[in-house]
Amino acid sequence: MNAKTELIGRLLGSFSGGDAITEETLADLLKGYTITRESDETRSDLHRRIKYYLGAKKIDGLSERTLKNYKANLESFAAKVEKSAAKITTDDIRGYIAYLDETRHLKETSLQTHINTLRAFFGWLHTEEKIKKNPMSKIKSLKLDKKGARQALSVEELERLRDACKGYREKALVEFLVSTGCRLSEVAQLRAADLDLVGRTVKVTGKGDKDRVVYFSVRTRLMLQEYFVARKGGDGLFCSSKSPYEPLKPRAIQRLIRAVSERAGLDKRVHPHLLRHTFATHALNSGMDVTVIQRLLGHEDVATTQIYAELNDETVKHQYTKYVAAN
Repeated sequence: MNAKTELIGRLLGSFSGGDAITEETLADLLKGYTITRESDETRSDLHRRIKYYLGAKKIDGLSERTLKNYKANLESFAAKVEKSAAKITTDDIRGYIAYLDETRHLKETSLQTHINTLRAFFGWLHTEEKIKKNPMSKIKSLKLDKKGARQALSVEELERLRDACKGYREKALVEFLVSTGCRLSEVAQLRAADLDLVGRTVKVTGKGDKDRVVYFSVRTRLMLQEYFVARKGGDGLFCSSKSPYEPLKPRAIQRLIRAVSERAGLDKRVHPHLLRHTFATHALNSGMDVTVIQRLLGHEDVATTQIYAELNDETVKHQYTKYVAAN
């Protein structure tokens, strides 16, 4: 029996007699025990652990954007689960995931992102011997429909999206995304002055702070030129329509694309990453070499590019006829 259990038993025994507990009686009961109040810092050291973890990951070379996302997800968890890292259980994790699903109504992809973040965090704590048992060891990943989530827009759907655009800002944004294959974060950080309109090129900074040159279509250049003439101010590639004309943040760009897709009446949920996938799929189906697409998308591994760009049967038949059957 530990001291805490023993003391509780003695206190309960004294209270059960029905007599009032005097200060002297209580002092006698507590004789031989040293009682200290557990501080908030001791009860929940998660914020400190998170700080150390992010510091370690920064040294490992993670980008500022990735670190920012990790911090937001982990601090959300710490605010909901007020325990020290060593006392967090698998049930605490499951309860938090249920909260994200049932109360915050996060989509499965977002839920999986939170799960991945927690798995990396608690795995690090366990490796660093800050916790004896990893509460994420029994938490499984969600079974996501990755292929369905990346179903590229067809040529007809893309035209419907273009037709639904209102104004040159929306037209230029859709064209730029679908003709460059850029990531949302890459587009959000660009400035109008970064573009070479004559050569139709722009240098973007991708994952791992790696720079690469991407290209855009003639149609994109025309839409951009019209947009630059029509807008009232701002130096971002895509800016707010209201003063002080700040560059559009990623969420604002997402909202614009979603609004256009809703007006187009498309069945699927359209977002900037889907336009990136559409670029890769259409480029491959048109015969572009997969290694060229890999470079344009900024992928380190060609296998990642092949996930985005799915070969359909017609393309396989065309390539076979062109390179094999005729010989």
